[in-house]
Amino acid sequence: MRQYRGPDGRERLWFEPKEIDTIMEAELRKATLSPTADEPAVDIERFIERYLKVGLDQYADLEPSILGLTEFFSGKSPRISINRILTGSALDEDESQPGILGRWRATLAHEAVHVLLHRCLYEFAAGNMSLFGGDDVPGADARKLHRCLKRDASYRQVSDWREVQANQGMAALLMPRTLFLQVARAEIHHIYRSETIPHGEEDRIAAVLSSRFVVSRQAARIRLNTLELVSAQGQERLG
Repeated sequence: MRQYRGPDGRERLWFEPKEIDTIMEAELRKATLSPTADEPAVDIERFIERYLKVGLDQYADLEPSILGLTEFFSGKSPRISINRILTGSALDEDESQPGILGRWRATLAHEAVHVLLHRCLYEFAAGNMSLFGGDDVPGADARKLHRCLKRDASYRQVSDWREVQANQGMAALLMPRTLFLQVARAEIHHIYRSETIPHGEEDRIAAVLSSRFVVSRQAARIRLNTLELVSAQGQERLG
């Protein structure tokens, strides 16, 4: 990771390819929450509350357009809020809409990644210097908000560099690279006796993986493409 100034003069962070994957796997190991082939679904609530030790309000009264909200404070831990409508739809309804549980988990992971990767941009004690030694201290205010809109906390194309990284981290946290490759390759070999999925057959494998990792089919399909497990002809990518 390196720090640089963006066109607006503010600090930005740059991660090398695959670095975010490496970071997320390392954090899961530190948390002793690394998933296994038998139980591949990451316990994302426990990761946030017990490992990150940040406040988590899963029934926050947020605007309908906002799925999640991360608040950074000077001198104390961040706080993550999740829209109560999303949580209610995912956990409290007898029959959730297809993919809603995956979206809820993705939103939790997305916010967790903001804490893991971007906390340093906001958490500065009053009077501290910025990352570059200047006086433009992004965390100088008592409270900084980072709102994740529906269009941001998802797998579609976004423009904000922090959202791009949070989406990449979200996939890496819920579908750790090493384990995902292991499980996916086993499924691919079982069905196709091949190392990769024939182009156009992604949905078949994605359906299996989405169920095992408890993510949306879209998330599993994009992860398959991003990790180059699908034979050529166009690839979707996170961010």
